Amino acid sequence: MLDQFLVFVDKVNGVIWGPAALVFLGLVGIYLTVGTKFVHIKNFFKIIKQSFSGLNDDKDEKQDGDLTSLQSMFVSLSSVIGMGSVVGVASALISGGPGALLWMWIAAFIGMVIKYSEIIIIVMFREQKSDGTYVGGPALYVRKGLGLKYLGEVIVVLMVLVCLASAMIQSNVTVSNMTNIAPHLSNYLYILAAVNVVIVGIVIVGGVKRIGSVAEKLIPFMSLFYIIVATIVIIIHYKDIIPAVQLVFSSAFSPAEAGAGFAGYGIMKAMQYGIARGFFVSGAGQAVFTVSHAPARVKNPVEQAVFGVTEVFLVTVVCTFTALALLTSGVELEGKDAGTIVAQVFGDVSPILGIAVGIATILFAYSTVIGLGYVGESQLSTITSTKKARIYRYIFLVAVYIGGIGGLKAIWDLTDVFLGLVMFVNLIVMLLLSKKIFKASNDYWGDEGQSSGLTAGCSKNKK
Repeated sequence: MLDQFLVFVDKVNGVIWGPAALVFLGLVGIYLTVGTKFVHIKNFFKIIKQSFSGLNDDKDEKQDGDLTSLQSMFVSLSSVIGMGSVVGVASALISGGPGALLWMWIAAFIGMVIKYSEIIIIVMFREQKSDGTYVGGPALYVRKGLGLKYLGEVIVVLMVLVCLASAMIQSNVTVSNMTNIAPHLSNYLYILAAVNVVIVGIVIVGGVKRIGSVAEKLIPFMSLFYIIVATIVIIIHYKDIIPAVQLVFSSAFSPAEAGAGFAGYGIMKAMQYGIARGFFVSGAGQAVFTVSHAPARVKNPVEQAVFGVTEVFLVTVVCTFTALALLTSGVELEGKDAGTIVAQVFGDVSPILGIAVGIATILFAYSTVIGLGYVGESQLSTITSTKKARIYRYIFLVAVYIGGIGGLKAIWDLTDVFLGLVMFVNLIVMLLLSKKIFKASNDYWGDEGQSSGLTAGCSKNKK
């Protein structure tokens, strides 16, 4: 019965992430790129600089919002960086072969402008809740921007399912890596899962400000730590760097390229898994991994949107280090566990490096879970009262526990289905709101990024 269900899910994913869907994603990316006058290409270096400059002004608590722009970006990054940059990359290479990496890069490039555009409407139509916190997401911009109510609520329900499924994946990654580092702990899975629930619960019960504070400190540290460890592994295998890069490009467009420990996957598998995981990494167009920008203290929606471009760029850099470390290792990845294979490959170089990347993966997974804890609750609060939305915390913690003792592959496939549904409905909504996106973006950059004329676009309505 389970095998039949998994076959069905795989077929659904084949449609959602199939050729027609990939063409649609490309067309949306091109449309938004042209409509925003190539903003993420033309102003790329200015955007990166702007994202990390003027931090003191960014912390001005007189501005509407709960978090600094950088904190909002780190909360958003926390939702994807563990799942995408370590486990997601491994999953893409295992299922789609080396060529999946190139398609992940392409998806990230498209994802930059999509995420940029998405943040604009998230902040533009956000609102202040009765407890003083700011929230934004599909339920609000569908209702306020298009005058539709129930469509936004359907998207929110799907988003919550994604959060729960994704939290289960990351909890499984956390426990799996704990037992990989210390095999004797495999006899205590239920205890490890319970401890994970407690550590997650301590942060998410503190609300968005506590999550933002933790993410701001944790994400930069663990990302730099992981990149240093990955660089050591890549340098040790330096002779295999060029062959690995050549394999990425050749297998991305080859009907069935095999080599370096990989079976012949073919172009469609590389595209399907590369783009699926690539968009999963960037979180672009999926709302789930973008709504964390809503509480940012900004006057103009575009001021926060630039952080979306920076966010996708940063997570793609981490992804690339993971992929190169795996591809230069020469280890056969087919059939391996995406949750632990990175630590195993690093461990082959040195037991110390294996432990180090295992710890980094645990931290990545933990940060992802706390980010998802915020996303689910904040989105429920856009369609119900803040008090009722808090019930999600307890459901979420149950999912975290179940994930800690459960499997991984079936949940990955289900998450792809939920994400695909959210993304394509959400992208259609974005197209319908594209005139507002283009006006906001072009007015802002037309005044060299100094315009504040759209301040009123950041909704202050209380609910």
